[in-house]
Amino acid sequence: MNDSGFTHSSRRQSGSSLIVSLVLLVVLTLMVVSIIRSTNVNSKVAGNMQVQKESEAAAQQAIENVISQDFMDAPAAAASAAMAIDVNHDAATDYAANVPAPKCLNVTPIKVSQLDPANSDDVPCYTSSTYAPGVTSGNSLCSNTQWEIQATTSDAHGGAATVTAHQGVAVRVAAGTACP
Repeated sequence: MNDSGFTHSSRRQSGSSLIVSLVLLVVLTLMVVSIIRSTNVNSKVAGNMQVQKESEAAAQQAIENVISQDFMDAPAAAASAAMAIDVNHDAATDYAANVPAPKCLNVTPIKVSQLDPANSDDVPCYTSSTYAPGVTSGNSLCSNTQWEIQATTSDAHGGAATVTAHQGVAVRVAAGTACP
């Protein structure tokens, strides 16, 4: 009689253990699926951040191209309607950059007190009367111009990455020069 009770109890246990193992299998499957989805989202975020940084670098490269030219005499000529930027050097255009004409914001005379006679860049700004020791007042023969240069880049392959970068540039010019 004892033996028949034992077999009857083991039959119930084997059925319940099947249900418990199926529930655990479903829970484990759901956890794996959520981890995979989380990994996919993180990969997309990292990819978008990379595209954003590349686009910023392309805009900065376009600004540097304009700064390396003599853009002050003819700012409109320095503007570029579409500049091809190759970020990864594979001979294919990665980004298209648009650079409007640089804007001269202001011209500020340089005071003699701001010059350093030991600096070779400052020597042409002195007149013979202001180069005398102890003379620290008045304007020099040079002025500083402040320019704003802007570049907008977009993905050449039709992506949605668009970045606008602004950079200020100070350029020393002869006194009396006005903003064009």
